Amino acid sequence: IEQVLKQVYPIDNSPVDEELVRSIQTPSFHPNAAEVFYRVITKNGAGPSVTVDDCLEKLECPLLLCWGEEDPWIRSASADKMQALYPSAKRVSIDAGHCPHDENPGQVNAAIREFVNEINNVNKGCSQNGETGVF
Repeated sequence: IEQVLKQVYPIDNSPVDEELVRSIQTPSFHPNAAEVFYRVITKNGAGPSVTVDDCLEKLECPLLLCWGEEDPWIRSASADKMQALYPSAKRVSIDAGHCPHDENPGQVNAAIREFVNEINNVNKGCSQNGETGVF
């Protein structure tokens, strides 16, 4: 587990510690773990299969993609596809791998703050129940 985690934290693997490894390892000891893993891998959960594409087609709200550009598992082309499906999405390239919020929290937090401020600025002056302000 530690070896795999170090692959997905290519810029800064300092978050890969005993606690993180244990938090991933512990659920694997549950009696139903093999079944859950199988369903996740085969996408054989309860109900119809839903893809990210399906969700993006129905989405009607602002979307921020904080993308770890060095992710060895989900490449930047996936973010490109998401943006093509949802052109109003804002993409911020993060100098990180698969877990940008862990590997580069400063850059992720700054992107989230900026995104929220942009949304608030767009919504200023909008009316809700006859009142003016941010909602």
